[in-house]
Amino acid sequence: MMITRRMYRAQVKEGAREDFVLALEENGSRWEKELRDLGLINGCLFEKKGGVFVYAEYAANSFEWEWPGRCRKLLEIWPGEKGARLEVPMLDIYHDGEAGAQEVGIGRAGRERLGSLARLKPELFASYVFYHYAKQEETPGSFNPTYIIGAHENILFSYQELPAPKGESRATRRTWPAPVAPDNWHETMQPHFLPWSDGERGPVLWEKMSMLLSFGE
Repeated sequence: MMITRRMYRAQVKEGAREDFVLALEENGSRWEKELRDLGLINGCLFEKKGGVFVYAEYAANSFEWEWPGRCRKLLEIWPGEKGARLEVPMLDIYHDGEAGAQEVGIGRAGRERLGSLARLKPELFASYVFYHYAKQEETPGSFNPTYIIGAHENILFSYQELPAPKGESRATRRTWPAPVAPDNWHETMQPHFLPWSDGERGPVLWEKMSMLLSFGE
């Protein structure tokens, strides 16, 4: 069974964070059942300063994310191509291989789920995506099959599970006339980011988020 992965971004209204978290807790089990009826297999919600980021796995031909009733009143509305909505889908700009049941849908117990947030320099967005696509295609399964990065505007949301599940990726390795992904990966990537702060080991590029809720194993 193949699993489809999606990432979403939402924004809690100013001053409504505590009410939003309470509404999630109150509706947790009932809401999970409703989402599972729609095809959800597993999912996590992460938060940073009122920004809510969703990672979802589902096995269905189509899936529409739905918030519980009370939460809808506490979220900002995002305009877009399909009209007003309470969450925006994030573009999949990197995934380490193709997710499947043996990789992320089964045997999740005992693994830590991590959601992290980063900011790109807008003028370097295309460069960042270019290099990540090259790495994704040239060396699939070289890092962590649960790892995925979503983008909306210049915001990046990454999700992964640790320890990384074992097993070879089913993705096909692509070859070009010459490799594109640089050998000095981290040195090439660092100038693309707007750091959150300066840490003891240098600029903080990715900040871990708090997990509000998780569905599944």
